[in-house]
Amino acid sequence: HALVAPPSSHPLLRTVQLCPPRRPRTMPSPVSGRTRSSPRRTKSPAKFSPSAAASEPKKSPSKAKPAPKVKASPALALPKIKPTKSGVLSGISALGGLLLAYAAMGSRLQIEVPTGPVTFLNFAVATGAAYGGGFLLVPKFLIDINFSKSPDKYHIFFARFIGFLMCLLSHMIHTKAMGADTSKFAAIMMSGCAFLGPTYAGLKLNPKQTPAGHMPAHVIMLVAGILAATE
Repeated sequence: HALVAPPSSHPLLRTVQLCPPRRPRTMPSPVSGRTRSSPRRTKSPAKFSPSAAASEPKKSPSKAKPAPKVKASPALALPKIKPTKSGVLSGISALGGLLLAYAAMGSRLQIEVPTGPVTFLNFAVATGAAYGGGFLLVPKFLIDINFSKSPDKYHIFFARFIGFLMCLLSHMIHTKAMGADTSKFAAIMMSGCAFLGPTYAGLKLNPKQTPAGHMPAHVIMLVAGILAATE
C-alpha cells in the first residue's frame, strides 16, 4: 500500500494554510473620516400606532376672520326721537324751524295771527341779542341753567365766540344791513339755530327741560316760525 502524507504535509494544503484570511474592505466615513467595516444601517420607518395617533392633539382648521362691520358715523346717523317731554319739546322747535325755512323761501301761510306790535324782525333781534349777550358776558351762568354740565375753559371759549357772532348778527338785522333780504336772512339764520340748537339738544343731550332752564328755547323757535310764516 502506498503511504499518504498527512494533510499538513501536502504542498497545496500548505500553501492554503500559509495565506492569511482576507479582511472585509473598509470605506471611509463621510463625516468623521474614519473607516468603517460595514455599511450604515438605515433606520426602518416608524410603525403606525393607533394609540399614538389618538393621543396627538388635533389641529383645528384655520377659520377665516369675518370682515369688520362698518359702523355709521354718529354725525350722519339720524337722531332717535325720545317719547318724553324732551322729545315733544324737540318736535316743537323742529316745527318752528320748518316754518322759518318755509318763510325763507318766500312762502306765507294764509293765517292771520294777532301779534300786535311784535314783528318777526323785532322778535329775532330781541332773542338773538339776549342769548348772544348771555353767551358773551356770562357763559358759565347760561350753560349752568340750560344743562347739567359744568363748563370748562373750552366751553367758555366757544360760548363767548358764538355770543359775539350772535350779537353782531342781531345788530345787522336791527339796522337792516341786508336791505330787502333782511327778513330772508333772519329766517335762514333762525331756522338753522332751531335745528342745531334746541332740537338737537333735546334729542341728543340732557338739557334741563324746566321753565327756568332750556324749555323756553323750544318755544322761542316755534313763535319765531309762526311770526315769519304769517307776516
